[in-house]
Amino acid sequence: MLDFERNEVRYFERNTQVVIPFRTSEGNGKAKVAAVRLVRQTRLTRSSVTPMEVVVAAPDGEEGVFVPTQRCGTVMLATTLTKAKDGKVLVPAINVQGGRVKLPAKKELGTWIPVDADMQVLALNGQIDQERLKEWIESLGDGTTPLENEEDVRIGMEESGARDLILKLLRAYRKVTISEGDCPPVTALDVQHYIDTGSTAPIMLKRRRQAQKEDAVIEDNVVKMLQAGVIEESNGAWGFPVVLVRKKDGEVRFCVDYRALNKVTKKDVYPLPRIDETLEALGGARLFTTLDLRAGYWQIGVAPGDRDKTAFTTKRGLYRFVRMPFGLMNAPSTFQRMMNGVLRGLTWTTCLVYLDDIVVYTRGGLERHVVELATVLERLSAAGLTLKLKKCVFATKSMEYLGHELSSEGVRPVERLVTAVSEFPRPGNPVEVKRFVHLAGYYRKFIEAFGSIMAP
Repeated sequence: MLDFERNEVRYFERNTQVVIPFRTSEGNGKAKVAAVRLVRQTRLTRSSVTPMEVVVAAPDGEEGVFVPTQRCGTVMLATTLTKAKDGKVLVPAINVQGGRVKLPAKKELGTWIPVDADMQVLALNGQIDQERLKEWIESLGDGTTPLENEEDVRIGMEESGARDLILKLLRAYRKVTISEGDCPPVTALDVQHYIDTGSTAPIMLKRRRQAQKEDAVIEDNVVKMLQAGVIEESNGAWGFPVVLVRKKDGEVRFCVDYRALNKVTKKDVYPLPRIDETLEALGGARLFTTLDLRAGYWQIGVAPGDRDKTAFTTKRGLYRFVRMPFGLMNAPSTFQRMMNGVLRGLTWTTCLVYLDDIVVYTRGGLERHVVELATVLERLSAAGLTLKLKKCVFATKSMEYLGHELSSEGVRPVERLVTAVSEFPRPGNPVEVKRFVHLAGYYRKFIEAFGSIMAP
């Protein structure tokens, strides 16, 4: 973040907020800055971090800060404190999406700000004083004006000052908590969902007959999604039936039966995180924050050429998705790839991400947790992603995640799911046996000799 009023550059380095005051060389209250351009055409390989050589208007040995000001599609650039050599510096770039990306020579990437050699670099590390931390949060943005949905914020810690610190931080990053309308804005990254069906002919399935009550639910969902910009009318040759799925709480979820489409879609084999490795990484953490993206899939657009393939049929007509819907075979891969790119360098050390569920974990105290949470919020803000505050829990000493209870004492199964296994009715056929083995197998690491018990 570049603050011309305070003459400060603020950025994160290895989970540490760094504040660098700078003086203007011209002495007229304006920052002396210069455009930064790429030296040569550069190719960034799939899901990689690449140091790029850029040209800066700086004498040999001058220290300064590169501040990215231009978006480059799926490429995220990092703010960098470095030293010029022969009029050039190295800037790390992250390709957050699969596939190669080519950046042309002389492309403008950002700004170079000279930093006086005698300027003190202030880093928030070691034991952090709460008052100092509050001042730093205020420097990130407006930490005073309350959020519109502040009553939705859930904070696990009851210690003095915890709520005040978390609220100040969320206010400073209010852009990631905006809750206007039924649909969040699409990500600022150049990420879209593609549906590769090869040369397969379009598929149009008949609309299923629904009861009047169910038709009313479908109608209501269609109206809301149209108004939110999630769907639009379609005149294509593809179409799939709508199904209503009743959730555990009794609420009905609008879904589209994409099984026929998924059968002809080329599979994206991008891996999801292993749950056992995820749980092991969280061992020993003292504080947790769980972040839930607001309608996460809808924050990614469907490629215009593939929107017809998402079409569904209703009594009102044919509609297609503009935003990525649930039920598509490769939707989880698209989403996980984007999130891994957004949080690259932070995962497995500061946070973990499993689709739209993000866990920020800290082995230190509250102040350290706030700093690490800020690094994650900064990434989400830069990517234009938004959270659903009602589903987030901040600075808690224990949490439920992926069917397990996590705390500083370790990992254990969630009690209600253990009950579901222990009280499972005696299987009466092969299908029920398979269902029970699958359910019990989720907790196999907690069951001694599980393999022997389940042997035929």
